[in-house]
Amino acid sequence: MSGSNVLPSAAGGRAMRAGMLVAALATLACAWTVASSLAAPARTIAITVDDLPFVGYGLALTGIQEETAKLLSALKRNRVPAIGFVNEDKLEVEGQFEAQVALLQAWLDAGMELGNHGYGHIDFNSTPRERYEEAVLKGEVATRRLLARRGARPRYYRHPFTHTGPTREAKAAFEAFLGAHDYAVAPFTVEDADYLFAKAYSDARRAGNAALAEKVRTAYLDHQDTMLAFFEAESRDLFARDVPQILLIHANELNAGAMEEVLARLRKRGYGFVSLDEALRDESYRSPDGYVGKVGPSWLHRWRAGRGGDVQSALRREPDPPPWVMRLVQGVP
Repeated sequence: MSGSNVLPSAAGGRAMRAGMLVAALATLACAWTVASSLAAPARTIAITVDDLPFVGYGLALTGIQEETAKLLSALKRNRVPAIGFVNEDKLEVEGQFEAQVALLQAWLDAGMELGNHGYGHIDFNSTPRERYEEAVLKGEVATRRLLARRGARPRYYRHPFTHTGPTREAKAAFEAFLGAHDYAVAPFTVEDADYLFAKAYSDARRAGNAALAEKVRTAYLDHQDTMLAFFEAESRDLFARDVPQILLIHANELNAGAMEEVLARLRKRGYGFVSLDEALRDESYRSPDGYVGKVGPSWLHRWRAGRGGDVQSALRREPDPPPWVMRLVQGVP
C-alpha cells in the first residue's frame, strides 16, 4: 500500500499529538515574549519639575493658570506620574496667595506628587547651613498642609541649583538633617538647560514673535534629544545598561507648550514613564555619590566620581545649547 493510505499506530498518534503540543507551547511562549517586550519599555524615565508653582517670566496670573492646566493636562493624558518641587516663597504674591496655592492643589488633583525645593531657592554654596536648613522647614508649610488632606506628606527634597554642599562636612550634615525630617534627596540624571530656552521662548512670545518662539521650541526639543543621548551613553559606560533616568525640567510656558512632544519623543526613544519612587528602586541609585563641589552635576557624574572618575572631564563633554539661544537669553544681537 502507498504511504498515503497507511493509518498511524496508537504510539505514532501519541507522538504526533505530543509534537503538536510542543509546537503550540512554543508558539505561545513566542507570543508571550513578544507581548512582554511590547508591554515593558526598554527604558524608563521619571519626570521631575522644579520651581513650582510656575516660572512666568512676566506672565500674568491668568496666563500662569492656563499654562499650568496645559502642562498638567499633557502629563495626565499621557499617564505620567510626575513630581513637582515647590518654592513656597513664590506663593507670596500680593493678593494672590490663595490662587498660587490653588496651582499646587491642581498638581495634586491631577494625580501628581509635590516635593520641597526650599523657600527662596537659596544657594547652599553661599548660605550658612543653619539658614539653609531653615529654608527647608519654611518651604514646606503650605505643601505639607495640602498633602496632609490626602493622608500624605512631602517626602523628597530637591536642592536649589542641585548644589548639594560646598564641603564634605556640610553635605553630610545637611543630609543628616533631611533624614531627621523624613526627607530623601531627589536626584536627577538628565538636565537640558530648559530654563535658558524657556526665557528665550517667553521673551519671544511677549514680543509677539511667534516664529522665533517656535524656533526656540524646536531647538529645545532637539537639544533635549541630544542630552538624552549623552546621558544614555554615560549610563551604559558606567553600568553597561540603561538605568532608569530622572529628567529635571521646570514649570514654565515652554514645557507647558512642548510637553506633548517631549513625551512623544521620549516614547520614540523607547521610554516608559515611572514615578520617582520606582526609578529610585533601581540598584544604580544606591551607588556612592562621590561628588563634593560647587556645581550641581548629574548623578551619573556623581557616581563616576564615586568610582574615582573625573567629574570635570565629564562636565566638559556635555553638549551646550546652541550659541544663538545663549545670545537671546543674554540680550545680545
